[in-house]
Amino acid sequence: MSTIDDAPAELAEVIREFWPESEWDSAAAISKLESGWSAFAEADTTDYAHPCGAFLRYAGSVRVTAERSIGWFQINACNLPPDWNPAHLFNTHHNVGTAHDMWTRRGWSPWYFSARKLGLI
Repeated sequence: MSTIDDAPAELAEVIREFWPESEWDSAAAISKLESGWSAFAEADTTDYAHPCGAFLRYAGSVRVTAERSIGWFQINACNLPPDWNPAHLFNTHHNVGTAHDMWTRRGWSPWYFSARKLGLI
C-alpha cells in the first residue's frame, strides 16, 4: 500500500492538513489508486447518450453510472451543485478538502473499488 511519505509533497501536505494522522496513509493510498497521484486526472464517461448518472454497466453487483471524476481523489463533478465550477477540483485544496468532507460523512465508501482493494471497507 502506498503511504503518505510516498505521495507527492503537495498532496501529502494537504492530506496532513485535513485528515487525522491515523488516516494519512489510507488517504494517500486511495488517491494513488484513484488518480495515479495526478492532480489533473480526469475520468469522463459522460456523452450525449449517457449524461451524468446514466447507467453504464454492472461491475459485479455494483451499478456503474456515467461520471466526470476529477483530480487527486477523482471527485465526481456530477454530484456537485449545478452552479459549482468543476474546474475547482483541479486545485489541490479544493479536491482534498472535498474528499475529506465526503469521508467525514460516508467513510471510504465514495471510493468503493479502491477502498475494497485496500481493505478499508
